[in-house]
Amino acid sequence: MRFESTAADQAARATSIAIIRMKVIEAFRRHGLEVRRIDATTLGADSGVRFPLENLLAECHEMGRPLWDEVIDVHTRYMVEATRETDPSELSDEEFLAKVRERVVAPSLLAALDEYAYSRPLIDGIADAPRRALGLSYPGRTLLLADRHLADRDLDTAWLRGRNNTAAVPFDRYEEMVKDDIRIEVRRGDSIFLASKVADMPRLIADHLGEAPNGVLFAIPHSREIDYYRPREAEATVRAAELLAGLAHMLGRDSPAPVSPRVFFWKDGEFSQVADGYDIAPTGPFAQTLAELVGW
Repeated sequence: MRFESTAADQAARATSIAIIRMKVIEAFRRHGLEVRRIDATTLGADSGVRFPLENLLAECHEMGRPLWDEVIDVHTRYMVEATRETDPSELSDEEFLAKVRERVVAPSLLAALDEYAYSRPLIDGIADAPRRALGLSYPGRTLLLADRHLADRDLDTAWLRGRNNTAAVPFDRYEEMVKDDIRIEVRRGDSIFLASKVADMPRLIADHLGEAPNGVLFAIPHSREIDYYRPREAEATVRAAELLAGLAHMLGRDSPAPVSPRVFFWKDGEFSQVADGYDIAPTGPFAQTLAELVGW
């Protein structure tokens, strides 16, 4: 896959998303629920309920534009009815633990409501780094859990089960993006929890990425995709970091549930930031790894 074709696809998709999203917001209002844009393909109500639109977008694409209004009305009515399900605080422990998922989200997603004191940073000491939180997965929608939803829960158990449940979510596609002989690998799919797998990098490597003795350089531009490079040689790794920085900005712009426009590195249990913007700053474990690769 070439980067140029990826950019063109993203632009065309963004236009369709914007039109459908506007129609969905209007349909929600007709059915008595006010929602707002959280990101390109996620809407949210003041109660904290999130409505991912990926399935609806796929259905609209399949049906064609003349049927959009009908498809949207049916889907929206279903989502409004789903909000009348049991409050998460009233779920049994068994039901709760079956639905809970660990999520890695943009800090801005939590900033709108001051109810996520329990959330944790993915990387300590980095301002505006993605944060780890917990969510519930329902058919057709997700709920990001606030402090009040967890008041009577065993939080350690919730974190452990949420991580295991997220690890079990399958990727739908594997692709490669090649430019100037640098091969960026991509894992993506339809689930909003896929990028959150980076929180458990050892399991992600073992289950999906393959051997990574020199760590993993990665970007999570939005919640449904992980772009990564497994370092083998110093110069190529720096060039890969530059390409990932460009991808993180391009793919996160008006894309599903943007997470971060930055590039990160993981090795031996430690996360670090490699790029904030387009400039690569080799520090910490990343700088040490580059030095080791040069020595080889």
